[in-house]
Amino acid sequence: MRYRPVVRRLWLHQPGAGVASPRCTRTLAQRTLSRTQQSANVSTRCRPTVPFLSSSSSSSSSGTTIQAPVRNYASERTKQWLSYQGKLLVRYALISWAGGICILVIYFFYLEEKHERQYPTPHEWAWRDRKMFRDAHVATDPQNGFISWSMAYQLGRNLCMSFEDVNKTGNEIPRLHDHEDPNDEVPWEFIPHDISAKSEEWRRGYFDIMMYTARAAGRVDGWLKDTTGKTSNQVWPPEFVIGPSNPRPRPIPPGSPPAPREEDCEVAFPPADRYYLKILATKGLEPRQKMEAALDYANFIETKRRPESSDALYNLALAAATQGMDQTKLPYNPKTLVLKDTGPPPSQNILEAITAIANHKARTGDTAAALPIYLSLLKVRRSLPDTPPRTPPKPKPRLPLYRRALNMIAEPDYPPPPPDGTQPPWRSPEERCKEASLRLNIGEILYTSSSKEDGVAWTRDGVDLAEEELRELSSQSEGPSTAKDRCRECLKTGLDNWSVMVARLAREEQLRREESKPSAFSFWSTTSSSEDANGRWAAEGAVVEERTKRTKDMVDDLKPLSQGIAGYFKA
Repeated sequence: MRYRPVVRRLWLHQPGAGVASPRCTRTLAQRTLSRTQQSANVSTRCRPTVPFLSSSSSSSSSGTTIQAPVRNYASERTKQWLSYQGKLLVRYALISWAGGICILVIYFFYLEEKHERQYPTPHEWAWRDRKMFRDAHVATDPQNGFISWSMAYQLGRNLCMSFEDVNKTGNEIPRLHDHEDPNDEVPWEFIPHDISAKSEEWRRGYFDIMMYTARAAGRVDGWLKDTTGKTSNQVWPPEFVIGPSNPRPRPIPPGSPPAPREEDCEVAFPPADRYYLKILATKGLEPRQKMEAALDYANFIETKRRPESSDALYNLALAAATQGMDQTKLPYNPKTLVLKDTGPPPSQNILEAITAIANHKARTGDTAAALPIYLSLLKVRRSLPDTPPRTPPKPKPRLPLYRRALNMIAEPDYPPPPPDGTQPPWRSPEERCKEASLRLNIGEILYTSSSKEDGVAWTRDGVDLAEEELRELSSQSEGPSTAKDRCRECLKTGLDNWSVMVARLAREEQLRREESKPSAFSFWSTTSSSEDANGRWAAEGAVVEERTKRTKDMVDDLKPLSQGIAGYFKA
């Protein structure tokens, strides 16, 4: 028999235990009910309480309402889970989109700052105009791997017209005449203006974008567009168009639409001549700017049009270079254009204009007049000082610390104006590269006219000088890019000329050797010393080939293409 404690019995028989208060009764009933539920849930000998078999509520004997377990379906739990996950998805998606947009905005402004430092713009221009200027130059940057002269031309043209439109800011630069051409797409597009009242930075930027537009127009000169609408918003170079004037069209690039027919096309852009004429007629430009425009226009005409019609432009460039000088004390002979040995050295503008005229004479076949000019130019350039002229240093103001911190994140200053060309230059690396190009030109003329050996010697000296200057510029971390480009082009041209000259001389040498070769019935034979002497040009050809391999890295100047933001996600 199980032992039973008597504590409860003794407690029940205490005085006053029979008459319990309602509060004690309810507490006792609740305790009893909870113990009953626990024993029912724990004991395996009792029937389990199934939720869906019990009523929603029940009352105990003491009147207390007992809440039954609430029904909780699986579908309701799924809805709550899906709602919670949906909120998380929307939240994380918004955070991701906001973060991505912030990264793209930061990267956009980083690229704009980079392009601004590469292609500076005047600060007084509007932000839209400055961006169009940068985008036009980026469209022709070979480092991007994609060059679009048509896009560059459109951007430059739109920027020029935005400055000249009277509905925008065109009233700030007065027109020189009001003769509009109704046949043009924009009747007032080619009217010259007077920009004398604008600041130097504004005038320099306006001249740069006009010259850039004219050069781009020269690149797309003669391009056609389809009038049938099959290839809308696309222009075609003439070599791709199918027609009688192009019996063998070039294959179109992959992914491009079919090439149109010549009878369905019309000229897409205005001729570049009109842009150059507009620049030359603009009032307020510096003499050096007019000289550059005249020389560029003459080069375009010589390349695309008739070479003999560019003489007037070269004379115009020389007149702009000597503007303001006493015509009776010119540093050159007005008839032969040969520079004088006596007197002060000529200015940089005169040297560049006479060099361009000498190149024009040599290209047109007048080597007898070009050679003395080249020799006088080389003599004058070699007599120039080797040190730059002394300029008084500008005192730098002492700025407070907060101002220096702001300057680090502020936009860069617009570069100072370049030299106006009225002073003689000094033998800078760029000027030495020009000396090398003069040697190459002299060597080419001598090779084709009088002495082939002298021509090879002059060409060899030009290659040595160009390589020396290019190595010196490459060793400098920050060197002028124009000087490097000029030396690189000069070195490449010199190596090509040298290789062709030596190859021709080696073939002539081989023919002479075969003609002088003794027959099998002859007892006389040439000595080894004569064979070595006859193999001179073949040996020099090997030297040229070795020199070309050695300087290939400097000539090619290979740079990795810009991959943009995608480059940061590659291993």
